[in-house]
Amino acid sequence: MTLFLSVPEALKQHPQAEQRRSLRQPWTIPLIDASSKSHGYRQSVDLRPGLNVLIDDYTLQDDLIVETDKVAPCNPELAVEISCMVSGHNRLEKVRPCHSFFVATWRNSEGGEFKWQADERILKVDIHIEPALFETLVGDQMGTFPPLLRQLIQNSQPIKEQFWHMQPTTAAMRCVIHQILHCPYQGLTRWLYLESKVIELIALRLDQVIPPPPAALVAPGLQSKDIDRIHYASAILLQRLDNPPSLLELARLAGLNDCKLKKGFRQVFGTTVFGYLQTHRMERAKQLLAEPSLKIAGVAQAMGYANQSYFCRMFKQQFGITPQCYRNSLPR
Repeated sequence: MTLFLSVPEALKQHPQAEQRRSLRQPWTIPLIDASSKSHGYRQSVDLRPGLNVLIDDYTLQDDLIVETDKVAPCNPELAVEISCMVSGHNRLEKVRPCHSFFVATWRNSEGGEFKWQADERILKVDIHIEPALFETLVGDQMGTFPPLLRQLIQNSQPIKEQFWHMQPTTAAMRCVIHQILHCPYQGLTRWLYLESKVIELIALRLDQVIPPPPAALVAPGLQSKDIDRIHYASAILLQRLDNPPSLLELARLAGLNDCKLKKGFRQVFGTTVFGYLQTHRMERAKQLLAEPSLKIAGVAQAMGYANQSYFCRMFKQQFGITPQCYRNSLPR
């Protein structure tokens, strides 16, 4: 059995969705499976003019065909895209799990089909950037990019060549993707946070495109692979805020010795491992304190503090206010 998810059909049923498409208004198409064995969705949102994020997330027991649009000629336009395959195989574009591609190409047709195979978890995050915004983000650094990419971005007329760049997804990129997919905020804070994280992901991906800097510009004593491992260590801490590993265990998980981890953390993040952990723990505690159903003792316990008084001292040390006073200051 093959499942189908059709973007054109979804828009026919809800034409107002396309007509009223505006910034920060996600458009989600659920995967419908009568047997309930497969589930997932396709979601698109414009974070700002010229910046779109598209997420495909499917857990499949059967094959799935996703029709993105009817294939038809259109006016040529330059497409700039970053596509990150978190899990599953993108066989159409030949992208393996934990790999991403950056592409700039002139297109003169719309739509097509993606075919996903059964028994896979498909999770893909795409970022679409209009050329004008790309030039704005890059600014006077355009000259650092490969000649073909510069030619595509700066030429107003279509050319046949395309710039295609495939690379493994770094630990730092995986950390940012995780933050995008699990954004803890709501309202305006959510959208500003997502936009900043998407731009951070663009920056990290472009760092793989431009030639490496001279050795003198790299953090002293750190190779690029060491910096990547330190970012991986930071991702581990963010995932285990309530039960963080010891320094030695963190070093082992990241593939570094503890001395290089400690020195590297200061060079990369400007703080100690403990300081980094403490900052993010307290930020998470602020989010939990906004939940009226949680007592302060419960928040302390959720963040891994057995002693409520110690938790309160650490919170006040970071924010200059006690957890109770912070909670009282929140709008009701």
